[in-house]
Amino acid sequence: MVLDYQLIFGVDKQMHFLSYAVISILLGTVMILITDHQKIKQNISFVWFALVAIGIVEEYRQYFLPHRSAEFLDAIANMFGVTIGLFIPLLIFYMIRYRNHSLIKLFAFYSIVLIPLFLGLFYFNEIQYFITL
Repeated sequence: MVLDYQLIFGVDKQMHFLSYAVISILLGTVMILITDHQKIKQNISFVWFALVAIGIVEEYRQYFLPHRSAEFLDAIANMFGVTIGLFIPLLIFYMIRYRNHSLIKLFAFYSIVLIPLFLGLFYFNEIQYFITL
């Protein structure tokens, strides 16, 4: 069995993941700012369900458009983007609320180390697009 990594982890899937993650981070931050502290988990769960449902329905909608396709892996990328995107503001909220300084330092350290690594990996994977321009 041969896996097609371009199909699974291609630029299309990365863009689905990234766009839904950004939307989720923004909506999650807004929900945390406007919600009572006792209902944050409930409201974040509702936002997760709504965004995942929108991502799946959007794939069905693309099935009926010419020159577009509905893909199961796009819906999975959307779901992972929503999950990670909502986890980030929720994690930051709990770190600030409970003043867990060791967790804040660990999160900051991993952010400082991982973000450049991910950007470098993105550059190396997409260098052929930059060279041809």
